Amino acid sequence: MLKSSPFARSATYVLLALSSLFFLSPLVYILLNSFKPAGEIFQVPQSILPKHWTIENYVSLLRSGVADFFVNSLFITFFGVLLVALLSSLAGYGFAKLPFPGANLVLVSIVAMLTIPLVIFLVPMFLMENAVGLLNTKLGLLLPNVAVALPFAILIMRAAFMGIPKELEESAIMDGAGVLKRWWLVMLPMARNGVVLVIIMTAYGIWGEYTMAKALAINPPAMPLSVGLTLQKGEVWQYGTLAAVIVVAMLPPLIVFTIFQKHIVAGVAQGAVKG
Repeated sequence: MLKSSPFARSATYVLLALSSLFFLSPLVYILLNSFKPAGEIFQVPQSILPKHWTIENYVSLLRSGVADFFVNSLFITFFGVLLVALLSSLAGYGFAKLPFPGANLVLVSIVAMLTIPLVIFLVPMFLMENAVGLLNTKLGLLLPNVAVALPFAILIMRAAFMGIPKELEESAIMDGAGVLKRWWLVMLPMARNGVVLVIIMTAYGIWGEYTMAKALAINPPAMPLSVGLTLQKGEVWQYGTLAAVIVVAMLPPLIVFTIFQKHIVAGVAQGAVKG
């Protein structure tokens, strides 16, 4: 195997550092602006660090009702991730290890669903939720998000379970374990990288979802953060408060990434090996 020279390694590290700085600079800029008074944000030339540090933007954020939107998003994201992880792991295990008549047809149907644009479903979803009284409710946002995230999550979990040697399951069968017991005690722990990948992708997708939320949450009390943020604009944008909202909105995805980061690459690789 060829070894890279110290110069090549150093150049690679410098390039990666510059790339990281390039992509992180907007986030750092927003973070610093959230601690600036309004006058400093529009000052020319701008200073990188705030001259007068203030938390007034975060106080204004609490007064504006953004906390309610934040709680709505947390509720929808948490229970959406829980349902998607549970249902996709069950379905993925069934497709991978419990063959049944018509399994390939159902699998093709799931793949076909991924090719259909989301906007096609907006009007039917609106009419159905209006008919059953789910419009402007947390459950009315939770269920469509789960339905949208589930097909791809099933494919990921199917690939994860297919990568597990069948001998492990056969040993559990010989010990008298039933289907659910084998799934819970043997197969699911072995497919944890796939589960983590589903959790991360679903959490990111639901947390930042805007299209369905805009159509199905018309009243402010039901709006998630992605839609409620648009209500913060009065005659002009309050850019300090807007920066504070963006910082707060970035926290849950960053926390999820920090907790599960070591499983991300392993999960992607596991999902790519078997298809």
